[in-house]
Amino acid sequence: MKHLKTIMSVLVLLAAVSCTKHQTAGNGLVSFDLLNNLQVEDVTRSKVSDYTALPSAGNFTITILDAGSATVWSGKVSAWDAATQLPAGNYSVKANYGSLEEEGFDKPYFYGSQTFAVQGGQTTNVSIPVSLGNTIVMVDCSDEFKNYYKDYSFTVSRDGADIVTFAKGETDAAFVDGYKLTLEGTLTSETKTQSFTKDYSSLSEATAYTFYFDVTNVGGATITVSFNDTVETVNLGDYELND
Repeated sequence: MKHLKTIMSVLVLLAAVSCTKHQTAGNGLVSFDLLNNLQVEDVTRSKVSDYTALPSAGNFTITILDAGSATVWSGKVSAWDAATQLPAGNYSVKANYGSLEEEGFDKPYFYGSQTFAVQGGQTTNVSIPVSLGNTIVMVDCSDEFKNYYKDYSFTVSRDGADIVTFAKGETDAAFVDGYKLTLEGTLTSETKTQSFTKDYSSLSEATAYTFYFDVTNVGGATITVSFNDTVETVNLGDYELND
């Protein structure tokens, strides 16, 4: 069984540049940069790039808020002008890439925040820990399962709306909001088509889950689903085949 538990973390470094000769007293300059540390901490020692292409530093969005929570500036890191001066005071900064509402293949969502202070005539370095905010789900099948079912597909949905479909042989991971999911499968053998539905909830963010399917008997009346270190036997329903 492939069960990958992933706790992803990204370090976003805001490195302040040197003050200019004509810097106004009571203001500071801030330059934004991102250092990506996307190592996946699991038994396989894999990387985030094993699941999806990594975002470039410039594609992260940052939002700077003052002490009263008013937005000072918001935009892509690549659009920030390092010559912008900020008045001395307390601030917070939020960083994100993607959106929790956007789900599917290659849809990672990273987020994080940090507080910092700007002092007049000085520079400030601020590090923002950024974590994966959605859940990774994958599908895998045993060789026996693949041999018995000539065709199969699995669809992840929520409240009747499809999120992503894993067609036969699909190995990519999908990024979803794990608070509530329904997994539906349609399995076709040489003699019949069968289906099943399972509900899942409260899946952890920054974690990768694998749904692993196997056959339990030659007749194909049941299958086993391995998920989150548990194995369940699932009875299959039948569809009538067209003549």
